[in-house]
Amino acid sequence: MRPLRAFALAALLALGAAPVHAKPSAQCGPPPDGAICADGPWFSFAWLTADITQGPSRSRYEIVLGAGRDLKVRVDENNPNYRGKADALLIDGNVFVYRVEGVLPAEGQELMSDPLLAAQEVATLLQLALPKGPASLTKKTPIRVSGKRFIVANTPSMSSYHGPPWKVEGTISPFGKDSYAYELALTFRPGTPSGGIENREVVQRYSGRVSFPRERPRLPDDTSLKGWTFDVPGAQGVGFDTLGEARRALGVAPVK
Repeated sequence: MRPLRAFALAALLALGAAPVHAKPSAQCGPPPDGAICADGPWFSFAWLTADITQGPSRSRYEIVLGAGRDLKVRVDENNPNYRGKADALLIDGNVFVYRVEGVLPAEGQELMSDPLLAAQEVATLLQLALPKGPASLTKKTPIRVSGKRFIVANTPSMSSYHGPPWKVEGTISPFGKDSYAYELALTFRPGTPSGGIENREVVQRYSGRVSFPRERPRLPDDTSLKGWTFDVPGAQGVGFDTLGEARRALGVAPVK
């Protein structure tokens, strides 16, 4: 497992990159022609939910990029092999805390991986379909886009490879101030990092909301952390009742 600080920094950078238009890149995807590794205004969200279905498997994720360096995710997995829920939080990009209900294959910091990858995939599909970003969206808009290059989404610890030919269909609509509701269906062939493509077609469906407030929200100090596990090297058994208590112990500056 990678050191916590390195993971935290990489995770925050992965979801907060400077916006540019989606472009093909041979550096981030498989050969021979490179892959589409998108970036742009859709990646600048502060809050995103994703309900993902593929066959009998269903996953629900929530990702909050808070003020400062806070990053919070929620996981709800329901598939034939396991069922479980989890919450995970990076406090000021330094301290990782989490709680798990039921059974999940991920543990500790790895609980961040699937939600972050899902967020990257949703932002990628929206960026490919609407490269000008959310500012250009004023009404319910149909989404139809297709391609013949791999779509690659990356996080600090995971990548997904959606092989061609692929297509994305769906809709996106304004949903309150600075927020949007989306429904997307991605049809693709599973791929590998080396550029291999399976001879079968898969449909993966995404639905949820994504928000772009002018300022990222500060997670409330009264957020309960009772029963959460603190992943602090050399400090086994450390715990706090609330996020505010944890912040004060870490010396995180209060809201001005």
